[in-house]
Amino acid sequence: MFLKVKPVQRSQLVAEQLVAKIRSEHMKVGDKLPTEREIAKAMDVGRNTLREAIATLRLMGLLEVRRSSGIFVADIPPEGAVMQDMQHILTQNMDPQKAIDARIAMEPGAAILAAHSAQPRDWELLKRLFGVLKQAVQDKDALRYRKADSAFHKTILRITRNDVLIAALLPVLDSVRQPLWRMMKEGVYDEAMLRQGLEEHKLIYEAIRSGDDYFIFRAIRTHLTRSKARLMSEQAANEESARQAG
Repeated sequence: MFLKVKPVQRSQLVAEQLVAKIRSEHMKVGDKLPTEREIAKAMDVGRNTLREAIATLRLMGLLEVRRSSGIFVADIPPEGAVMQDMQHILTQNMDPQKAIDARIAMEPGAAILAAHSAQPRDWELLKRLFGVLKQAVQDKDALRYRKADSAFHKTILRITRNDVLIAALLPVLDSVRQPLWRMMKEGVYDEAMLRQGLEEHKLIYEAIRSGDDYFIFRAIRTHLTRSKARLMSEQAANEESARQAG
């Protein structure tokens, strides 16, 4: 009799190695791990994959990331339950790396369709949501900004009035609410990012209003690729601060 073979994500394999390191080196709570740069190089994996693994272990309460300080052991993993908890987190959450790549692939086209499907009330709604984004930046309210950001992109999708496209892309947009994604984005929404994000959303709004397909495609894709890059640059900045402090 054969047992079913389940696919294993690379981030799970990385997380397993991190747990194994903590155990094999008899690390204690409060001990510091190498930097992400060092771990990624040693394992020969991408930084996004490593960040997903670290976020998983943070959700499990095993690791703690301190801004400008580094990665620390938060709890000693017990035997037995670790693998099950790890698999549960990774199977219940959409892969953040794949989610943002899917958005880069699909959202520009959706925005182009929205521009040609929009009705007067749709423009008013988008304008109002942009106003909420602007006020959130002025108030330095990252939580309100994130909610308005999500509503802005979902509204563009719904304006397409294409049920097939909405069914395909809406779950990807909703993935930002999942714990793993929120953990990976923690710390990214500083004041500079909010201002940059607001400017990018302004360009998206202006592009959709213009009806110019190329302008729309470029504005959406630029915003999403920069959002993806910000995840990495934030972590790189943290590590550089930790290196200088240490």
